Amino acid sequence: MNTDESTSGLPSKEPEPTRQRILEAARVEFAAHGLAGARIDRIARNASASKERLYAYYRHKAELFSAVLELNLIEFASAVQQNAGESLPEFAGALYDHAVAHPEYLRMIDWANLEGQEVINPPVNLINEFHAERLRGVIALQAAGSVDPSWDPDHLNALVFGIVSCWIHEPASALAAGRKPDADALAARRASVVRAVERLVAPGA
Repeated sequence: MNTDESTSGLPSKEPEPTRQRILEAARVEFAAHGLAGARIDRIARNASASKERLYAYYRHKAELFSAVLELNLIEFASAVQQNAGESLPEFAGALYDHAVAHPEYLRMIDWANLEGQEVINPPVNLINEFHAERLRGVIALQAAGSVDPSWDPDHLNALVFGIVSCWIHEPASALAAGRKPDADALAARRASVVRAVERLVAPGA
């Protein structure tokens, strides 16, 4: 996963901290408001940068949105990579922990889906690379006998991610404004995620 300056259009003379501040401010803004609702002047102000400096990095708002998607994927892949060799239930638990700690990642994916690829330019190569890595992990677990081999690895991968993110999209939870789950509720939900994946992948189930 290439993170060098050339892939993002970063001018070589610019200090890296400025770009990082812009990306962090944009991540907050896009997660809250999506591409259409986000405001460049607000992003620049929160990044302690001028709009002119921001546009020197990213020519338009959609390009900045895509750069944040790429940053999210790189950070997400790095965070979950250490769990890649564990059982799928343990991996699902780690994914759930990450989703709770960083809800903006999933919100950005939801916004990207609403906008469509004709509007934004998602980091397809990075997405495909991460997806292929996950499929290889599932196939290895199937070969080791810890995962039901009758599952299509691609389908199973999607189902695990769906279980992990179910609390984000379940209406009673997603639309319960001002009612954030407490620590006990989060722990119970995590346990349910792990248990559901355990039953899903159990050989001979």
